[in-house]
Amino acid sequence: MKRYLLLALLAGAAQAANTTSSSALSAAPHQQDLKTVRKEIDSLKKDLAQKQSVQKEAQSAIKESEQAINQTQQALATLEEKQNRSEQQLAELRAKIDQTRRTLAETRQRVGQMLVRQYKNGQHDAMKLMMNADDPNQNARDLTYYQHIAQAEQQLVRQLVAQQQQLETLSTQLEQELARLNSMSSRKAQEKNELEKDKTQQQQQLNKVSGEIKQSQSKLTQLQEDEKRLTNLIAQINREIQRRRAEAVRKAAEARKAKQAAAREAARKENERRRQLAENAKKQGKPVPEEAKKQVVVKEEPAEQVDDVADGSAAGRAFASLQGKMKLPVAGQIAGAFGKPRREGTTWKGIFIRTAVGQPVHTVADGTVVYADQLRGFGKAVVIDHGGNYMTVYTGLSAIAKSSGSSVKAGETLGNTGTLDNGDAGLYFEIRHLGRPLNPQAWTR
Repeated sequence: MKRYLLLALLAGAAQAANTTSSSALSAAPHQQDLKTVRKEIDSLKKDLAQKQSVQKEAQSAIKESEQAINQTQQALATLEEKQNRSEQQLAELRAKIDQTRRTLAETRQRVGQMLVRQYKNGQHDAMKLMMNADDPNQNARDLTYYQHIAQAEQQLVRQLVAQQQQLETLSTQLEQELARLNSMSSRKAQEKNELEKDKTQQQQQLNKVSGEIKQSQSKLTQLQEDEKRLTNLIAQINREIQRRRAEAVRKAAEARKAKQAAAREAARKENERRRQLAENAKKQGKPVPEEAKKQVVVKEEPAEQVDDVADGSAAGRAFASLQGKMKLPVAGQIAGAFGKPRREGTTWKGIFIRTAVGQPVHTVADGTVVYADQLRGFGKAVVIDHGGNYMTVYTGLSAIAKSSGSSVKAGETLGNTGTLDNGDAGLYFEIRHLGRPLNPQAWTR
């Protein structure tokens, strides 16, 4: 059999498919299937919205952290300014204390010298004054004067000592205040470090979520493109099948019409021959032959009924009758069930059977291979038309044993298992009716 004209149509779809990759199958161009596609896309969009909400929260947290860091930085600057002022005041106090100590030392030395002179010269001066017959009142006044000077010097010493003590007390207080400011500054610096650490973690979380959003957006785009690509592929296959069936019906009708026309022409000629035969017999005065007495009548053939389910099962049964009795194309573990969510964010439209690479894949029913080639996003793929608008899809093959246009029987080997484009080893299998995906597990024994 020659290859289907469909290959020419599929070549464009396969070539366009080489630009993207995905592990999701497309939906059929029916309203219900469109709702399914929109539901899947809405699910992924909802996931994107949640991640974008987390992204906004992370951005808000980072902004709050930056504000807290700025406030802490301002507090540190204020503390540093206070520290500088306190250190300056402390230096000034220490200078005053040193100056007071020097003044105190000088005053004490002067008072000491004065007291020593008074002690050494006191009695001598008094005797001298008496012998010189000086005025006793004046002598008393001089002694009182010396005593006042000594008392004034001693009072100055006491004041300087008190001032020194006050200055040292202030110095101690300033040192304590400076220590307190240093402690506060240390705590604020630690707080700033913790805030910056939190900000770094939040930034890492934001980067992670942003990366996931970007990846999800890329997957969403790929899913939409791959769904559109496979939808176009199945639509082309369906159109070609319908075109061929319509062409077969047209040719059958033309053949019946030609056969009827030929039969009518043959009947006309036969009836003309019989009429001539009857006329000749009458002219010759002979009896009219029996065959000349009868007219040939052409019966109209009933229109041929077109059976849409001509391709049956291995037992010759229609594909639709296999529900509940079908065997799966390969042995293994069902790792992806129909309608269950996939890690890419969509749902399975068929089943994924996990098995080792290289296992033989068998067709589930009689049919005709309408596509057998590489399909980007699905690996090597085979699509079989079983009649009655039923099709089966086998993807992720490592090798294909049948070519497009080949007739296959149930149980025949289509190829070997391989891996999907996402790296999962096994076979992805679908059943479709009028392009709408059906649950293969509902068809098995």
